[in-house]
Amino acid sequence: MKLTPKGMRDIAPENMLVREEVIEILRQLFRGYGYRPLETPAMEYLKTLRAKAGPEVDKQIFVINGDEYGLRFDLTVPLARFASSTDNPKPFKRYAIDVVWRKEEPQRGRFREFYQADIDIVGSASMRCEAEVLSLSKDVCAAFGFNKPKIMINNRKILDGIAEKVGFPEQKGEVFRILDKLDKIGEKEVEKLLREVLGKKVDSLLEVIKAKGDNRKKLAIAAKYSPEGAKELEDIILLCDFDIEVDLFLVRGLGYYTGPVFEVKLSDDMGSVAGGGRYDNLLGVYGQPAPAIGISFGIERLITLIEEKKKSTKKTDSLVVVAAVKPEFYSNSLKTAVQFRKAGIPCETDLNERNLRKQFDYANALSIPFVAILGEREIKENKITLRDMASGKEEVLSLDDAIKKIRGR
Repeated sequence: MKLTPKGMRDIAPENMLVREEVIEILRQLFRGYGYRPLETPAMEYLKTLRAKAGPEVDKQIFVINGDEYGLRFDLTVPLARFASSTDNPKPFKRYAIDVVWRKEEPQRGRFREFYQADIDIVGSASMRCEAEVLSLSKDVCAAFGFNKPKIMINNRKILDGIAEKVGFPEQKGEVFRILDKLDKIGEKEVEKLLREVLGKKVDSLLEVIKAKGDNRKKLAIAAKYSPEGAKELEDIILLCDFDIEVDLFLVRGLGYYTGPVFEVKLSDDMGSVAGGGRYDNLLGVYGQPAPAIGISFGIERLITLIEEKKKSTKKTDSLVVVAAVKPEFYSNSLKTAVQFRKAGIPCETDLNERNLRKQFDYANALSIPFVAILGEREIKENKITLRDMASGKEEVLSLDDAIKKIRGR
């Protein structure tokens, strides 16, 4: 019998340790650019969530208490609600790393409850914001060992212009949702679905969005449909001292994007690790209007990368178990543990009054590399017998030398 609801899961301690490692890397990078943390409620008024969700996301909202509340489906809408109703120095730069919920059909590796890591800038219409967000994205990729990510940009203004000139303004929402499924269903299936909606017009659309060539050529094509949108992309490229590719096929699925949109892949043959865009109209839905831009990082993909790099999964942060040979020596093990912790070494003592062999078994079960043994001789001589659990080698050391040994492993 399955004990967790559909699409939900437990995250075991060893997996949480990797998750927290990824989150800490992101947190330090975000703060390095001056972003400040914000936490918002998991539950929002349903009308708040639906204001700009779009029909696809609207179907994915977990509704609570009839039609009154819902669980957040992303971290951007709660930010927009907060920023539009509070007074913060502009630009307001915030980060959030938290859980969101979407009532999608669960698949392998995809769940209804998952983490997102977002950065957003509220209060600036300058393309400098896009350049900073993409620069930070590049730094994130580098932190996980990918120094040449594939960064793609487009502009909703260009897509809107294409919809007008090709002749499907009333169907553009449906068309954009189909285009956004490219990574999930492939190019052939996308073209098939587009043909069902647009008929012969699909050929004119594909001729534009599948245009080949360098950025200059693509921007020249884009300028025919939206000079403003093309100019914004050109400004972003000029502000960035790293490679960016204009991709006229790129569409971000959420309905609130109004300007540049972008996607980041770790390499050509890997899926998206981050995506976002400008949403200048979203804050006005909830209160005081202001221009805004944001990007969301896929924590699950980054976790997979960390796990693949490591030969074995860490099960605990503890580096040493302080093991009392007899129960009457337990108070000594507590005092020794205090000294280890003061030295910055995570450690444990035995809470089950077990014999020494079972304390060794516990250390092995959690891959704790050392056991500090305290017996009658060690207590008399003010020493520790430090056992290396990998080799089985034991050394009688002072506490200071034991600390140096553990630190130098």
